[in-house]
Amino acid sequence: MDNEKPAGQEPLLETAIPALERLDRLIENTSGARIVALHNVISDLEHLEKVLATDQAPLLTSLNNFEAHEDLERLEILVTKQRREFDALDFIGQLRFGRGRDLWGSEDFHSGVLAWLLDPMQNHGHGDQFLKDFLYRAGVRLAGYSSDWSETEVIREWENVVDGQQGYLDILIVNEAHQVLCAIENKVFSNEHSEQLTRYRLALENDYSAFTRYHVFLTPRGDLAFREEEKGHWTPLTYSAVFDIVQQILENTGNSTNEDIRVFLRQYATALRRNIMPETSVPQLARKIYLEHWEAIDQIIAHKPDWVAESKQWLKEAVSQHSEWKLDIESPNYVRFRSTDWDRYEATQTGSGWLPSKALLLSQFRFEPRRPRLDLALSPENESNDRLRQWLFEAVRQHPRLFRPKSTTPPKSWAVLHDEADSILDEADYGVGWDDGSTRAKVEAWVARFAANEFPAMNEIIVNCLREYEAEEQS
Repeated sequence: MDNEKPAGQEPLLETAIPALERLDRLIENTSGARIVALHNVISDLEHLEKVLATDQAPLLTSLNNFEAHEDLERLEILVTKQRREFDALDFIGQLRFGRGRDLWGSEDFHSGVLAWLLDPMQNHGHGDQFLKDFLYRAGVRLAGYSSDWSETEVIREWENVVDGQQGYLDILIVNEAHQVLCAIENKVFSNEHSEQLTRYRLALENDYSAFTRYHVFLTPRGDLAFREEEKGHWTPLTYSAVFDIVQQILENTGNSTNEDIRVFLRQYATALRRNIMPETSVPQLARKIYLEHWEAIDQIIAHKPDWVAESKQWLKEAVSQHSEWKLDIESPNYVRFRSTDWDRYEATQTGSGWLPSKALLLSQFRFEPRRPRLDLALSPENESNDRLRQWLFEAVRQHPRLFRPKSTTPPKSWAVLHDEADSILDEADYGVGWDDGSTRAKVEAWVARFAANEFPAMNEIIVNCLREYEAEEQS
């Protein structure tokens, strides 16, 4: 009786899962090709409301508000549009950093681009056009000065020390001829900290006391300075202003601008629109929706499937159905097994990399990050297995139609003898099929096909190699 669920909880779980499957993928993969249409979430939310109608009034209110939120439709439109759009900076960032660390999310990157555009002496070919447009939007009264700002100096990471604390202002614009400066503190996805705006302002007062000083706090939303006494000193500016200036330059300069520069500026404008500006950014709009409806969304996410843990269990059960295989050590992202034929050879118990297992080679399902793929791996080299590792590696290289090793020679660390080209599951398998049995059936069918088709020939090559190695060792 202690484990009995409260009345109504099972229907809640069953109803929350479909909405979760759609919404969770939306939040995590908004810019990928795997995003599903948002309107599918609405019908699931309606059903969930009915389940909750009797005894969970506060949550029901949250779901009602979430369902009716007009930003859901806006988000669906943005996602649909951006699926067909190429974002070069996002693509380059993924190549360099991997998913989760995007180039457009780096403050240093944006500060570097802005400093380049603001500097009249740089090779963008627009002289002081961007600089003057930016200063005008920052509240600098340009009418009192000459129209020539070409001698302006732009400094990145202006170093300063106030009360023993060292700081680095993101961008400092200094014009000696006009005795004017503009300080820019840039925040993309971080917050002001350590009273830095106050310290920067005091440092500028000390070092440039004779200058007319302007201070700009540049953020996606145009945030005000945190400290009340700084709000009157720092002008809030949004990245929409930066986007508008870039767009104006693209529209007004035409073919007079170097085509390479135009391509870069177009891609930079695309990155700002897609990822930084709240009114047009999928991540920013999704964040806004979450903050306004976190109770409803958290209720759904609380019942999300554990994709890796559940599919690992399916794989273990599928492997156990085949008497020619034996499960070995597993880890959070791996399910490992070996052929029972390999156990007949003592030399295969010389592995050292996946303790407590002593297996030299294991087949393993690995998750990248949640979709399982199969490979065949050798543990790292040691004095007991170096010759056999070389034998096995050379044996599989003689059969390129069966094996796909990751290198031409076995590295001293982990060596992959075979790496399946495709994942077992597609993104579409992480939907309602997860609970209706079809995804699990696909996993079991894949394992059964591998056991019947590819594995016997692969196993024969490995066993023959082990037999020959043992015979030579005994001779």
